[in-house]
Amino acid sequence: MAVVRGMTRVRSQSPPHCLSLNSQQKCFFTMFRNILIGISAALILQHILSVIYSLGFHKRAYNHRPGSCRVVTGIDSGSEDIHVLRNGLALITSGIDLTPLGHLMDPSGLTWKGRIYLFDFKQPNANVTELPILGSFDHSDFRPHGISVWEEETQTTVFVVNHKQHREAIEVLSLNQDNKSLQYLYSITDPLMRSVNDVVAVGSNSFYFTNDGYNNQLFKRFLERFLKFPWGNVIYYDGDAGRGQVVVSRGLEPNGINRSPDGRYIYVSSPIVGTVTVYEQQADHALQPIQVIDLSTSPDNIYVDSTSGDLWLGCHMIGYQSMLHFQNFTQPAASQVLHIQLNSKVAPYTYDIREAYVDDGRQVSGSSVAAYYNKQLLIGSVAHKLAHCQVVAF
Repeated sequence: MAVVRGMTRVRSQSPPHCLSLNSQQKCFFTMFRNILIGISAALILQHILSVIYSLGFHKRAYNHRPGSCRVVTGIDSGSEDIHVLRNGLALITSGIDLTPLGHLMDPSGLTWKGRIYLFDFKQPNANVTELPILGSFDHSDFRPHGISVWEEETQTTVFVVNHKQHREAIEVLSLNQDNKSLQYLYSITDPLMRSVNDVVAVGSNSFYFTNDGYNNQLFKRFLERFLKFPWGNVIYYDGDAGRGQVVVSRGLEPNGINRSPDGRYIYVSSPIVGTVTVYEQQADHALQPIQVIDLSTSPDNIYVDSTSGDLWLGCHMIGYQSMLHFQNFTQPAASQVLHIQLNSKVAPYTYDIREAYVDDGRQVSGSSVAAYYNKQLLIGSVAHKLAHCQVVAF
């Protein structure tokens, strides 16, 4: 009987896909592409989450006051910025147009008339009065934003950011305190004025101003803000030379600007980053960054106490509420005031940060500035009301 032994056939395996040179190249590029897609997806997700976090969906406003507070009647179209003179008179801008800054705005705000109001801290129970602007001034094209004043013995010069219909400008006015009026002097325009937010005077015809972005078309500005392009800057304008020069070339929405009482330092806020940057002014007016103060909120305008040098900031505590409020003024937005107490005279400072005021939006929505004078606070808003508080404790 014949026995046939079984034979085991060993099947040779096909070479792996990546053994040949061409296959290795294809595998490398596939792996590199997958890694690149993974990293890009992670970065995009991180960016989206950071934007969502900055809008403050996780925050809640719990009301507290530094003392008794009241709404100052006479202003219903915003009190975006405030400058207080040495004698306690406060100049207040009202009637801002937010559309050049890339915001959707409640249609009722588009009909506002730009105004400058006066409040006297020495008569805290009184209300505001409107300051008429005399001279050949186009009142129909006045939408004021930031304001600053240069005081001299013979003249008080007022600089006001104006979002004119076809271009940005800074209006130069003279304050007559006796008859409570403003005299129009002249307008300043410059190619470097892209999206002017705030101004701080450093002389009778010189100042710094912030551009909080590059684009002033709604969709482009939205993309610029969402993608966090650092296309804002700070400009020094020399009135004698009649031109501006860039002193901070790149910034992420530089907003409020002010100076220390001795003129040595310039302060610039960035709401989208949540910081105040301290710059030292150089002999050629360039700005050298010295310190960044992290606030973990969105600061708007900066007020500097001329006596102590302390900083007071109106802040947008919950960003998404402010955005909804600008679109519909009946929607409340939380307001917040921070006090930065400087414990040293030279930067980089040692400091303490205290929260002086929080409101859920029913008293003041979208606080933009907090001016301190003689144990009193005047709290302004972008497009809402004005509040006055006694400062007892906080």
